[in-house]
Amino acid sequence: MSAYYTNKPIVKVAALPAEEVNTERKNLILGLPIHSIEEKVFFSEKGDRPHANYDTDSLLLTDGIYSPDENYKNKEWFHINRGGGRLITFKLPCLCAVDGFLLSTCRNDEVAVRTPTYVKIRVSADGENFKTVYDNGDTRSHIDRRNFIIKGDFEKTLALYVQLAIDVVHHVYIDEFEVFGCTDTSGALMPVADGLPVFNEHPLPAEINKYPSEDVLGAKNIALTYNFRPAAEDKGLLTEQDYLPLTAYLDGDGSIKDTFMDGFLFLPDVSMDYTPRGQFADGWQEYMDSVFVKGKNLDALNSAAKKTGDALGKPEHKVKVFFTLLYTYTRHDEFGTVNGEKLIFDNPESRKKAIRWLIDYMLAEYEKGGYSNTEVGGFYWFEEALNPTDRYEKEIIRDTCEYIHSKGYKCLWIPYFCALGYEDWQSYGFDCACMQPNYMFDYGIPQSRLYETAAQALRMGMCVELEIWKVREGADRSIDAAGVENIKRYIRYLEAGKETGYMLAPKIYYHGSAIGSIIPKGYCSKNPIYREMYDKTYLFAKKKL
Repeated sequence: MSAYYTNKPIVKVAALPAEEVNTERKNLILGLPIHSIEEKVFFSEKGDRPHANYDTDSLLLTDGIYSPDENYKNKEWFHINRGGGRLITFKLPCLCAVDGFLLSTCRNDEVAVRTPTYVKIRVSADGENFKTVYDNGDTRSHIDRRNFIIKGDFEKTLALYVQLAIDVVHHVYIDEFEVFGCTDTSGALMPVADGLPVFNEHPLPAEINKYPSEDVLGAKNIALTYNFRPAAEDKGLLTEQDYLPLTAYLDGDGSIKDTFMDGFLFLPDVSMDYTPRGQFADGWQEYMDSVFVKGKNLDALNSAAKKTGDALGKPEHKVKVFFTLLYTYTRHDEFGTVNGEKLIFDNPESRKKAIRWLIDYMLAEYEKGGYSNTEVGGFYWFEEALNPTDRYEKEIIRDTCEYIHSKGYKCLWIPYFCALGYEDWQSYGFDCACMQPNYMFDYGIPQSRLYETAAQALRMGMCVELEIWKVREGADRSIDAAGVENIKRYIRYLEAGKETGYMLAPKIYYHGSAIGSIIPKGYCSKNPIYREMYDKTYLFAKKKL
């Protein structure tokens, strides 16, 4: 069921009348196979996961079996992944009169399973001249985990071919597609080609064609520091020694030679999004408090920054800190009590209040801490793609950015490679967006991805994230083959940044989510290629590579 389909053209045949004419209205495509399927590629949603698109031989769309819930993992759902849009055609057994449809999809925001944001139904009597009989440009919802039925009626129209046109937002799972009508065609309209576009067009934004100013965030080199792993025994809290090789450039003996990273983004392990801990007020509180644990995390960073400044004769040396904005999931009846008010995420105002509570709490706790060698730079929108199926998300993000700006801080977003909405990032109010190439994580992705990312980032006024992971050094100084390959791939990020110019823009570094992470461990490595990676990162950060 997992074979990737290729575009299949429509096979035109003569329309034959029904052998038995009756007026019974029923599902005319029950048990029928997909006749043809076409993919419309919008650049921002290239279909790069063929294994996640089910074969056209599948009968899942028309088998008449409904999933009892939104569990996309069960065997009742037909899976479509990215690519922008799909045009799926069914050929009826004979010329019929059609007058309605039903489409059953599901939504689960935890894993980017989205409903299509538009659905179009088109019919034709000859396979060439198609008429749009239904066009719904808004299927959004305020509920982020649910089965979602889209249905509609239209004028009785002659049809031999029926097409379903949808946009594909990340992952789309369809349970059933039904087309209603009868074999009695008396009184049915002849479908006349209307010339309307099959897919909603995505207008290109105004060309920007420059990387953002290096000073837009107040920090030139920002390290992602995953400071909270709730499943770990020690909660994944970071120490001064974890931070020091990043606040300072160290020689092999640990002596401080120069400053290094000047920005640190505090964020929880991504599992926060997939558990109740990240979806209720109590879990948010636990994460927020973890940032301010005495001797760990922010306090440890402050100590490392102070030690760096003192060693270099710069006691006033400061680094910027950025805090993470958690997502307001709406599947639960009640988020929790905030400032004496029970928040229920069935409306945008309660979601805005939760986010403002987080912002206010983090700023208040920061002020209490007296962190002499750090200063707040702003906040980070945790989700890596925008969600057009969320009826209120854009309104909420805009409100959040405005609130952050009113406090004098910046708001940052880091989408994955060409994630949905990246071309529209400025309209949401973000001060800076930084694109992930995601080249590091899949050896099947060619090196050209780095240059493609650089080109898109330049076009859209974005910066580029650096990425490295899974480098483990043994006691004998050896690094396994995967670790060596990951270092080589990471160096290509640096070289591409030097060649294309994103080295001169703000730079954000993902280097794993484990304690200590990867870049800082390079300073004390006895393996020359690991130490070289640390040195080259320093040169890149200082624009000297």
